[in-house]
Amino acid sequence: MATKRILIGTPLKGDIPKSYFRTSLVMASAKIPDVKLDWILLDGPAVQIARNEIAAYAIENNFDEVIFWDKDVLAQRNGADVTDSALMRLIGHDKDIVTSVYASRSLDTHWHVTPLLDEVPDEQGLQKVEKASIGFSKIKVGVFKNIAYDNPDRVAMLFDPNRAPRSIPELFPMELQGRNIPSYRLQQIKNALTECKNDDKLRMRIERELSVRYDEPNAYLSEDYGFCKLARESGYDIWMDTLMVLGHESKVTLPIETPKLMEMLSEPWRKEELAVIKAQLIKQNQEAKEKNNNSRN
Repeated sequence: MATKRILIGTPLKGDIPKSYFRTSLVMASAKIPDVKLDWILLDGPAVQIARNEIAAYAIENNFDEVIFWDKDVLAQRNGADVTDSALMRLIGHDKDIVTSVYASRSLDTHWHVTPLLDEVPDEQGLQKVEKASIGFSKIKVGVFKNIAYDNPDRVAMLFDPNRAPRSIPELFPMELQGRNIPSYRLQQIKNALTECKNDDKLRMRIERELSVRYDEPNAYLSEDYGFCKLARESGYDIWMDTLMVLGHESKVTLPIETPKLMEMLSEPWRKEELAVIKAQLIKQNQEAKEKNNNSRN
């Protein structure tokens, strides 16, 4: 049996924590039958650009699979770090795309997953979902190649002062979605061209599609969900290991304390502003839940 080459890719902002380094040493010294692990820690670019670069590197260097392991995602049991065991479990899954469960880092926490109706976990704990976070996931490199082939318009030149310019596919887009974006309007115009036979009716329909402003605002689609959308459009299932619920760590570092800084941070209006922002977030989340429940009924 040929040795499977797996690339562990980590978009990096700042230093890696001790837990990441310790687990990496364990995995690097582990003798996994028919598996060879390599690492790439990409420092500098925004996370979605880093994921695109890591995927392109995996394609160029003929890796079989990529594990995205974000440095702030950890597996713990009874207070002990067991991320190495979680990585071994991830390696054992023979799926095109398999991810794990963790929550957002926000005032109003939610799980980074959108389930599919009527889908339940199988005997291994794997469940098909619509989209999920990929900060702790395993993806076969063939998936990247096929998505790139299906989306020839999603290719950009990457300019780096230390290297020659090169093109990479955009597999992890962070973009707007909604009825006010150009791609949705173009689809409506395409529909009009198919449906309308009368020239005057067609002209009026196209003018409407170009001028109408929909009530609902556009929303950001994270690079995790952007990838899942492209993958599903290319015919791939997104599998989630429901038995792995991981922690998502966060730290905030204040600047050097000065009397002026502390006075500014203590201004009463800032506390009031934060309270208003939190109330708005809670209200938006509640409205989204109600809308989702209504759409299901």
